[in-house]
Amino acid sequence: MVVREFLEAYNSRDLERMTEVIDPTFEFRSRFVGIESVHRASEGFPRTYFEMLNEAYDRFEIFLDEYFDAGAAVLAAGHAEWRGQASGLEGETLILPAFWLRAGKLLRAETFTDRAEAFDAVGLPLR
Repeated sequence: MVVREFLEAYNSRDLERMTEVIDPTFEFRSRFVGIESVHRASEGFPRTYFEMLNEAYDRFEIFLDEYFDAGAAVLAAGHAEWRGQASGLEGETLILPAFWLRAGKLLRAETFTDRAEAFDAVGLPLR
């Protein structure tokens, strides 16, 4: 599954592998880099994204245990574990990344921290 491949590459910071599974028009909306930010393949994603992420976090990993099929989208649910770069504080945050696909590639991704908002974004009833 392309979503799992993307997430494995994300956690291992394998930028080349990430680039292989995204569409050239890929757009990523993150709530964890620059509070809320948009990153595009046409503007250097994933390199620019991880540069910003590494400025804010010493460690940031995603662990997902649920996947929901929404037709042209996939919603995943789990948690992110992180450690702040400057503060050294550690934490765990609920995370629900949504992925939209086209022709076997990721077209768009957006992270959510609110379950109802995430399910609504992909057109699924709350579970």
